[in-house]
Amino acid sequence: MDISLNKQKIALLKILIAIFALFVVFGDLNLFQSQIKNSFYFMSGPIEKIFWRAGENASAFFISFLSAGNLARENESLKNENQKLLSELFFLQETDRKNQELFEMSASNQKKEFNLVQAGIIGLDDKQDIISIDKGSVDGILEGMPVINTQKALFGKVLKAYENFSKIMLISNNNNVLDVKIKQDDTIKTPIYGVIKGKGGLGIYLDLIPIDSEIKEGDILVTSSLEDTFPKNLLVGKITSKDKNDQKPFQKAKVEPFFDIKTIDNLFVITDYKREN
Repeated sequence: MDISLNKQKIALLKILIAIFALFVVFGDLNLFQSQIKNSFYFMSGPIEKIFWRAGENASAFFISFLSAGNLARENESLKNENQKLLSELFFLQETDRKNQELFEMSASNQKKEFNLVQAGIIGLDDKQDIISIDKGSVDGILEGMPVINTQKALFGKVLKAYENFSKIMLISNNNNVLDVKIKQDDTIKTPIYGVIKGKGGLGIYLDLIPIDSEIKEGDILVTSSLEDTFPKNLLVGKITSKDKNDQKPFQKAKVEPFFDIKTIDNLFVITDYKREN
């Protein structure tokens, strides 16, 4: 009797996995309309987050699972994976509970300057440097809004806001261009401006620094007043080495970004920024 019941449970689980996999695959292919896609991500977000934290994209996992062609052989592996996921889910819930006071305190301090909406990260598209968060238009999220962490390090901006979740384009995205300046303690010095460009793979670099400007390893980069999308003085990154050629009008530099997508669960969306005239 128990064996028969277990077989029924396993069969049901396989059906649910197959249905979920189809939703993931078609969702990745952008075949869903916004409302359907929103509902799908709203329901699958917690599962997607667990797979992402485990270091594996959910859709990639299920595609490889379905293409294996031998469900019986995968059964034991699936059981072990389920146990692992349940354990990680409990850990994440417990961590969120313990850190809630810290997040609330940080948000309260920053709300003196900005109105913020706290959001949890539920996924990462590392091929496009885009993350997903669990807040959307119903929470006041709009396209173009800046996204930061508790230390005011810039992560990126809202690329697309659905009803219950949003896509965030990181500053390391290949299409990103961001006006920055060198942070200086001496206000008398002439400001040094440049442009941060994304190079993919969660990496960024500094470009368009005038050749006669003195920059050095360790210089801190922040958003400048020339930037339309982001408030000024948000932390961007630190120069690790410079590339200077006197035959060229501008110099470049390698930059270590301050955002670290692998070690954070929650971010803040600035919902009321307007550029000062």
